[in-house]
Amino acid sequence: MRFKGDFETIYWVFPQDANLLGYLFGGRLMNWTVRTASIYASILAKRPVLLGYMGSFDFINPIRVGDMVSINVSPLFSTQHTITLKIAIYSRSPYEGGEKLTTAAEMTFVSVDDKGCVVPHEYKNPSPSLEREIKEKINSLRDSLRNLKEPESYDLRTVYGINMEDVFFFDMMSGSKLLEYIDQLAAITAITYSKKPMVTASIDSTIFLHPIRSSHTVEIFTRLNAVWRTSAEVEVWVFGSDPIEGERYLATHTFVSMVLVNRNENLEPYFFSEEVLEEANLRKNLRLERKNRLISSLST
Repeated sequence: MRFKGDFETIYWVFPQDANLLGYLFGGRLMNWTVRTASIYASILAKRPVLLGYMGSFDFINPIRVGDMVSINVSPLFSTQHTITLKIAIYSRSPYEGGEKLTTAAEMTFVSVDDKGCVVPHEYKNPSPSLEREIKEKINSLRDSLRNLKEPESYDLRTVYGINMEDVFFFDMMSGSKLLEYIDQLAAITAITYSKKPMVTASIDSTIFLHPIRSSHTVEIFTRLNAVWRTSAEVEVWVFGSDPIEGERYLATHTFVSMVLVNRNENLEPYFFSEEVLEEANLRKNLRLERKNRLISSLST
């Protein structure tokens, strides 16, 4: 059955939203999705919100220039300071009938005041079982990042100075814009190795540890972890820095998988190390399991 959200936005995909082959950038879609979900979460909270956690995005069907994208959002539950939403994304061509499921995800937003401090909100929709499930995921991610350091080896290091189009509320960088940067740099990393057109297949669950102020800089490291026959995994580290105070902090960390546009072609296998390959294979199998569950539960 099609998931019909309580809140919906529709985007038309223009050439500037897509790569040279006409496929919508995964990062642009995540940008639109976070913006839509942020609007609805803010309406429910009756105050501004910031993205704190994003469940995995697993892209099932590609979206082309000229397609219409429908982003559907409904609340799952709330706590005193957070609102967790369920999102499902569909696309359709104006020249064809029917819709195609693209992906579905969960997002947790934190309500903040005008100084960016966490404060209670007005929306009440408790669900102890769902809250416990999401908290376990978030705590697991946070624990995995507890001792994470700057990578000793990486393929690409990029530093951004934040400008006004990157900012959301109260002088803080938008999570939607950061995800677009992450996707773009992961794609560059994979395509530089493959020398073939590739698109985003998945981005793993991501926790946002620290807000990034507009006066700070963003430093993004990417590393190619593993390459299989038609896909590749890229690891991403994001650090924020205050150039005046000298403070540097981990903002987030995630894994992005890319796939060949032409699945009849093959990639040259690669792995960073045996240990990294073993962990990458585990994540790859989890992504395949998630996609199969998603197709069976939400496709029309």
